[in-house]
Amino acid sequence: MEPLKAIILGAVQGLTEFLPVSSSGHLVLVGHLMGRDLGGESGTAMSVLLHLGSLCAILTVFRKDVLALFLPRFDLRKFWLLFLASIPAAIVGLGIKKGLPDSQALWVEANLLQSPWVAAVGLLVTAAVLWLAERPRDLRVTWQSVAGRDFWQVMIVGLAQAVAILPGISRSGSTICVALMLHWVRSDAVRLSFLMGMIAIGGAGLLEARHISEFEAGPALAGFGSSLVFSLVGLLALKLVVAKQKLRWFAAYCAVAGVTALIWLVATA
Repeated sequence: MEPLKAIILGAVQGLTEFLPVSSSGHLVLVGHLMGRDLGGESGTAMSVLLHLGSLCAILTVFRKDVLALFLPRFDLRKFWLLFLASIPAAIVGLGIKKGLPDSQALWVEANLLQSPWVAAVGLLVTAAVLWLAERPRDLRVTWQSVAGRDFWQVMIVGLAQAVAILPGISRSGSTICVALMLHWVRSDAVRLSFLMGMIAIGGAGLLEARHISEFEAGPALAGFGSSLVFSLVGLLALKLVVAKQKLRWFAAYCAVAGVTALIWLVATA
């Protein structure tokens, strides 16, 4: 892959990983448009590097929250909260990567995880979720106060993250929106989403880290650097968007993008 294409994919990954528009869906559709399938070992290596850039962005922006899990003492309650929220995605991810025979895992990869059709439909689903999340409701649950039923309902947010393994379903959008529907305060819904995302992205990266050595150094560094820079931009922008209650702007974008992608796929089929 040429460095320029790696930079483009890094920019797409960085902006769409955090803005609620689905990075996986955009990578699949952009990769399809560029005539490059992101499946296979080379595509997996690039995907890992791009997500590593996003992980570094989370660690940079939420460094105080990450350090607070361990300092001045280990915060077992917050750790348990994140552990519960991460269980569904871990089950789905490990189930596909380790639980299925190779032939079935390849089928899932080709027909679901790398399908531009699934990505287009997924964008329409994301549009609906973003639109519904902005309905007025009492937001009272915080990162510090969550307890009782609210504490255990965090697994519902985890289920949203697990569903977002499908391209077109925004991980950040679905987890933030479900948290809002469960009455989480906006800033803490963002914090929960991205601390969960840190675990999910890091875990997926560890599973596929062996593929990184299979990619050329130039494109690898270009893709990683681009992903890191644009991830920082996307993450800071999302915090502002959620605070200003502008998620429906992205609902409109996802709806237009999904319909446009379906029309394009039908026309080129």
